[in-house]
Amino acid sequence: MVDIERDLADCVGAIYQAGSGDGSWLEVGERICRLLNAQRALLTLGEPGGPSNLLMPSDGSEVAYAAHFHTADPYAAQARRDFAEARDHHLGNAKLGAELVAESDFLRSEYYSDFARHHERRHMIGGMAGLTEATPVLVFRGERAGAFDMTHVRLLRMLMPHVQRGIELRQRLGRQTQSVSLTRAVLDGLTVGVGIVDAGLKIHFINDMAHRHIAGSHSGLVVVRSGLPVGSAVHLGAMGREEAGRLRRLVLSATSGGAGGAMRMEGRDGSMLAVMVAPAPPGLASDVRGSETGEALAIIILRPLDRRVSPRMDVLCELFDFSRAEAEVAIALSGGASAEEVARKRGVSLMTVRSQVRAILGKSESENLRDFEQTMATLAGLELRFG
Repeated sequence: MVDIERDLADCVGAIYQAGSGDGSWLEVGERICRLLNAQRALLTLGEPGGPSNLLMPSDGSEVAYAAHFHTADPYAAQARRDFAEARDHHLGNAKLGAELVAESDFLRSEYYSDFARHHERRHMIGGMAGLTEATPVLVFRGERAGAFDMTHVRLLRMLMPHVQRGIELRQRLGRQTQSVSLTRAVLDGLTVGVGIVDAGLKIHFINDMAHRHIAGSHSGLVVVRSGLPVGSAVHLGAMGREEAGRLRRLVLSATSGGAGGAMRMEGRDGSMLAVMVAPAPPGLASDVRGSETGEALAIIILRPLDRRVSPRMDVLCELFDFSRAEAEVAIALSGGASAEEVARKRGVSLMTVRSQVRAILGKSESENLRDFEQTMATLAGLELRFG
C-alpha cells in the first residue's frame, strides 16, 4: 500500500511538471504504466503534424496508431461520443474497457484484429479528460498480463483530475508562448524603434529598428550592462546627464500611473532623435514578460527627426514603371523639396516638373502628393527593415 501511495504521488508530481514544461509527458506515461502494471498508455493531442501520443515514445506501434488506427479505435470513438453528450458527467471518470465497448464487439473489430492484439492492447481502462474535445487517457495490457480490475480503475480516477489540470496548464502556457512570439515578431516588423522597459530602465524587449538607432555612435542613447556577465541585466540610458535624468523621469511617470511624455535626444553629430514614452498596454506588457502578472512597463518609441529616407530609384522604377527622371523627382519631393526647387536644381521648367508629378501620381495611383509621400515612407521603412 505504501508503494502504491508513493507511486501515485510521484505520478501526480510528474503530471504537473510536464504540464508546466519542466518535465516530460513520457515520464508521466512511464509512471502511469508502473502504477497500473500496464504495458502502454495513451494521451493523444492534436498536433500540427497530426495526432501525437504524449505518453509513449514514437515506436512502430505509435506510428501505426497515429497514421490509421486512431480513426478505428472503438474506445476513443466512444469517448468522443460521451464527451459530446455529457462532458461534465464523464470528465474525470474512469471505466473498464468492457464498460465502454462490449467485449464481443471489441474482439470482432478491425481495430483489434489488425492492430490491438499485435501491440499489447488486449485489455484497457480509460479515464476521461479534455478541454474542447475528448482527450481520454487509455491504459493497456497485453493478453498474457491479464485484465484490469476495479482497484486499477479507482487509481486512474484519482489521477484524472490532475491529468485534466496538467492539460489545461499545457494549453495555457502554449498560448502564452505563441502570443509572445507573435507580439515580438510584430514589433520587430515596425519601421520605428520600439523598446519595453521597467521603472528602472531595465530592457525587457527592444526591436530591430531600435537596435539600429542605439547602435549608431551618435544616437545619444546607450545600452548599459549591470552586474556580472552571468545573469546580468541590460538597461537603457542617455549619454548626457540631463538627458539621462529626463528619460528616467518620463519612464517613472509611465510606470507609476502617469502619461509619460516625449523628449528630443541630440547626438554628438547634431542629429535629432524623438523619444516618446508611454505606459505599455497591459496585454503587450504581459506578452513581453511572458506572464500575466508583474510590475508596470513603459513603451519607448524612437524616431529620427532630421532624416528623411526614400526608397531606391530602381525600386520605384520596377514598382511603378517610373522613368529615371520621374524616379529622381519622386525622391526629391519625398525629401521635402518643392516643385520649384526641383525644377531649379534639375535645370528644367516648372511646367516640366509639374507634368512629371502628374505622371508620378497616375502611375502610383496616388490621389495627391501627401498620399504619395505616405507610400514613399512605407517603402522606405520596408527597405530599412529588410534591405
